Amino acid sequence: MDFDEILHHVDDSGRFQICMIILLNILALASSPHDFLENFTAAIPAHHCSVNLDNSRSEISTDINLTTEALMKVSIPMGPNQKPEQCRRFRYTQWQFLDSNISTSNITELETEPCLDGWTYDHSVFTSTIVTEWDLVCDFQSFKYYAQATSLAGHLVAGPLSGIFSDRFGRKPLLMYCSLAYGVLGTFCAFAPNFSVYCVLRFLLSASTSTIMINSLILVLEEASAQWYTTIIVLSGLFSSIGQGALGGLAYVISDWHLLQLAYALPFFIIFILFCWVPESARWLIITGKTDQAWKELQRIASFSGKKDIAQNLTTEDLRSKLKEDVNSTGKHLRIKDIIINPMIRKIVIWNSSLIFAELFSFVGLLLDVQMLGKNIFLTQILLGVIDMPSKSLTYFTLRNVKRRPLIAFLLFTTGSCITINIFISEEMYVLRLIIFILGKGSFAAFTCVSTAYSNELSPVALRSTLNAIYLAVARSAAVLSALTLATRKYFVHLPMILYGVLPIVATVSIFFLPETFNLPFTDTIKDMEKRKRLMSKNISKKEGQDFLETTEC
Repeated sequence: MDFDEILHHVDDSGRFQICMIILLNILALASSPHDFLENFTAAIPAHHCSVNLDNSRSEISTDINLTTEALMKVSIPMGPNQKPEQCRRFRYTQWQFLDSNISTSNITELETEPCLDGWTYDHSVFTSTIVTEWDLVCDFQSFKYYAQATSLAGHLVAGPLSGIFSDRFGRKPLLMYCSLAYGVLGTFCAFAPNFSVYCVLRFLLSASTSTIMINSLILVLEEASAQWYTTIIVLSGLFSSIGQGALGGLAYVISDWHLLQLAYALPFFIIFILFCWVPESARWLIITGKTDQAWKELQRIASFSGKKDIAQNLTTEDLRSKLKEDVNSTGKHLRIKDIIINPMIRKIVIWNSSLIFAELFSFVGLLLDVQMLGKNIFLTQILLGVIDMPSKSLTYFTLRNVKRRPLIAFLLFTTGSCITINIFISEEMYVLRLIIFILGKGSFAAFTCVSTAYSNELSPVALRSTLNAIYLAVARSAAVLSALTLATRKYFVHLPMILYGVLPIVATVSIFFLPETFNLPFTDTIKDMEKRKRLMSKNISKKEGQDFLETTEC
């Protein structure tokens, strides 16, 4: 297909593409913190039972004005760590502890009871979280993890569906409606009246985020020339890391969960307005046989880039004459069964999914060990974003000069090795463990960029959103299983980290079953992929290969 030639004639690297890249980066900044938001909105502050010195709990009726420290001393037992118990209180007020000569430790015979009057929270760090709002502590502490699991389920459910809808109905409609939905639902979530409503809204927000993440990158890639692909993918990854790091700073300034949730919801109303202006993917329109609409969108691109003469002279006959072979062969929507029945597509999905699963499975396990970075949750979040930036910047050069298969194998092996090595390093060797952690986190950051580029290069335009949605669902499933794997610590303390370290190393075998895509153009249809496979399977000359690329370039 000569679509790249047409796009170059209209404008493939001008004002329009720059504006689209800026919009994509704004989206990355706004949407990347979504999954990390509950690190702060659902943070568990220090807490203890509320105390009430009435006659029903006191052995002595008193009007003594006690300091907070004294009140805690006579009402709350001390735990093994010599800190006040969070979930128990003395059944009767222990006035004898006001005597400094009496020790409050190692007193196990005194009766205690649950927190019948609620809890008192430390508001010095967070003025409000969903934990303090609905008392999700002690026997109800697992409810916080139910909320996180519900949010994750939104990605799992919406990912595949949004990809299928995008390939059938277009990129732009889903991006518009999901941006508006995120703004509306996020605003409602900030004022959720109860925990159940909050969970439902977080589920829907995650569904909207998945759709935005999948389709925004695809839309921009399909409206730019091949020379922009590496820049677009790396910039998107960098701004995602900046967004994650900025979350730590913003959460430090906004300590109320209502306002923090609202701060990330309101920008999507502006993003919705911007998407109303964005044209639909002309490449997708042509693939699905909508040549007339593609002609209108290309005219808009040319006009926006200041090429009004080209816009006026461009006709649908020009498109049909240049694309007559492909226009006649398109127009039908590919369905999910095309992935299942086609052996080449099925093979790509299975083996590429195994690479993504292995890396994400290990990465979540790596994040769950971030206590080695310090106890300041804000600084930790900022550091996790900052660590990504050098490695993602380096991928700009590696994507342009290094083949995909050895690069992905190297990143998988490095991630697995870093986790495995840390098992054998003493916790006292803090600096060395930190260095290895940074290497592992950097390898994952680079993998996200390289894998994004590789997955899109492996996917034909007609199925690109659907395949990316499948990969996103695989990634979310890996995150869930990674978290559940921590339960194996009760059998052997190092078992989770062994699994996190070994799986990526073993998964490097999968790369041998996937084709190399370095310096090859995107394919638009399954037919193009089959042609490329036949070419790669034959021992032909470099000149013949170049002729093929020129005839199938899209």
